[in-house]
Amino acid sequence: MGDWFWDSVWKKQEKFKQLSDEGQSAAGSRKTCRRGCPAMIRLLRTQDHGWYISRFVQEHNHDLSESYAENKQWNSHSQIDALTKDFIRRLRNNNVSIGRVCSILGVGGSGEPAALRKETVRNVCTKLSQENMRNDLGKTLDLLQQMKDADPEMSVKFRVDAEGRLQSMLWCMGKNKSDYEQFGDAITFDTTYMTNLYKLPFGLFVGVNNHFQSVIFGGVLLTTESASDFEWAFSTFVSIMGGKYPRTILTDQSAAMARAIRTTLKHTRHRWCRWHVLKKAKQKLGNAYSKYSGFKKEFNKLITDETCKDDFELKWVSLTRKYNLRDNEFMKRLFYYRRMWAKPYFMDVFCAGMTSTQRSESANHMLKQVIQREAPMHQFVAKFNELLTTRTDDEGKQIHRTKQITNKLRLGVPIERHAQEIYTRAIYERFCYVLYKSMDCVILSRTNGNRFVVMHSKDINKDERKEYVVYFDVGSIINCSCGLFEHMGMVCRHSLKVLVSLDQYEIPPGNIMHRWTKAASRDFARNELRKKAGPMFDETDKMRKKLLLETVFQLANSTVSLPDDVFLGAMRALGHGSAAKETMERKLSGDRYSTVRENNNTLPSMLPARISKGGRPANTCMNSYLAESSRYGVKKAKKRGIVDPLDEEGPISKFPKMH
Repeated sequence: MGDWFWDSVWKKQEKFKQLSDEGQSAAGSRKTCRRGCPAMIRLLRTQDHGWYISRFVQEHNHDLSESYAENKQWNSHSQIDALTKDFIRRLRNNNVSIGRVCSILGVGGSGEPAALRKETVRNVCTKLSQENMRNDLGKTLDLLQQMKDADPEMSVKFRVDAEGRLQSMLWCMGKNKSDYEQFGDAITFDTTYMTNLYKLPFGLFVGVNNHFQSVIFGGVLLTTESASDFEWAFSTFVSIMGGKYPRTILTDQSAAMARAIRTTLKHTRHRWCRWHVLKKAKQKLGNAYSKYSGFKKEFNKLITDETCKDDFELKWVSLTRKYNLRDNEFMKRLFYYRRMWAKPYFMDVFCAGMTSTQRSESANHMLKQVIQREAPMHQFVAKFNELLTTRTDDEGKQIHRTKQITNKLRLGVPIERHAQEIYTRAIYERFCYVLYKSMDCVILSRTNGNRFVVMHSKDINKDERKEYVVYFDVGSIINCSCGLFEHMGMVCRHSLKVLVSLDQYEIPPGNIMHRWTKAASRDFARNELRKKAGPMFDETDKMRKKLLLETVFQLANSTVSLPDDVFLGAMRALGHGSAAKETMERKLSGDRYSTVRENNNTLPSMLPARISKGGRPANTCMNSYLAESSRYGVKKAKKRGIVDPLDEEGPISKFPKMH
């Protein structure tokens, strides 16, 4: 109970005393703070388990630390308690930078000095990152299994190579499937980078629900953006969704993606994101923008307002001739692919009001805000699951507001009350906007009782007048040549002008698209309730469960031994007919991932290889110089416009112009 105890404690703490001045350094040539300082204190135990000081040497052979900033440099001030370490872990898992973590902890701030150093916080963050990367595949499969147990409707598909290495992974929750059944007629698909440790492109299938919110249908991790990878993603997605094809899909100008859509989504209309196509217009048409003051206004009006195909083509030719752009390669390419992006060619394609992949890119942006750029696979899946939960909460908020808050009538016309009854709040707001714009329209003529010619009042005295033909089948449907109903599923301003002039009290049944109504939310709620409904609402079943529980408690508290065959039989019987049956059988059989391995789904044995970071090449010989020159030549080719100039996209306006 003497020196040996203190010596053992000293040995355990030896790793924390690297900056101590005690003793001599083992390597004489190495920089060290050890200088044989004689200062010491020795504690010994008493017989009554107390302590006493047996030796104390106060003299030091070096200068002492005087300020608090100096004291913090000792390793004794580098210890972080478990609570603080867990707090740091949560901050880092939510993509809070190390600098902000230090600021939150008060390290290096201007206020009261903290007991930690920035180096200590960085070291802790590094260790946490290493812990996250350890056994990433096992953690990912465990997480997917937990998600599958919590949501039996979840589906996950893997694609592996001959060595068992993961190449692609696609997963959809039960909520995603229900949303796709209701709102999967028009979707967007876009990929993004820098979301995971393995630099895998991540793609999102996104649509719009009856509250005009972005709704996620599924996510997919791909190895490359090749046609074969996209083919697997699209075919697997349709298979998971029960073979239902979307009516329309919007993407960027990827040739590989277009090739995959032609082979796997044969019943789907493919359109390009308009913003993607036009984002480099100012760069490619800089001379016209700077030289002609009226070009920008005419060009934007043409691509934004024109809805007639013939008029669009005539005005395009006139515009290029007027501003001497007939030989411009960018304008020629835009016109050649006009059927894939121009508004007149969108009007007969249902897109739920979408003309860009902005919804997919917004979801990708939200994901990047909450996840680290090099997150391990399991952390990426967990954060994506949190994003889905956030979207569900936002949808629940809109459902609550639609149910509990009565929409205010804006104009007081009879048909507005009917729209108030059937549409959600968001769609009702858009209906009121179109109804307000209809007041600016005039009816020029009426023939055959149901054919109307409508135009905007501002164009009456103009030489170039745009007329819209409206056909009204009383009690059935109303159609307009502008094509807004076919494009978005809502009555246009020209049709509303006719309906209001005829004192119609209701929107024609053929013009009420179920996906925009309150009933779509109610149908979803009923389906969810039907899935969860069952014996738990039956009083008899409650009594049975209560009796079974009492029996289990009695058996658990008894001293009677339970044979293995009786135990296994009872566990199988308890699992029969319940939601936990598959989980119980999996635990009994020892297969941890049986539900993830559904439908012969091959589980990966390895994750993709990590891509090393770029930087200065290790080899500085002539071969490296030539390789660098080759890369520089590619950059110069891109600047010259040799590669495809149509690629990325940005934000769109909150309220697109309606016709």
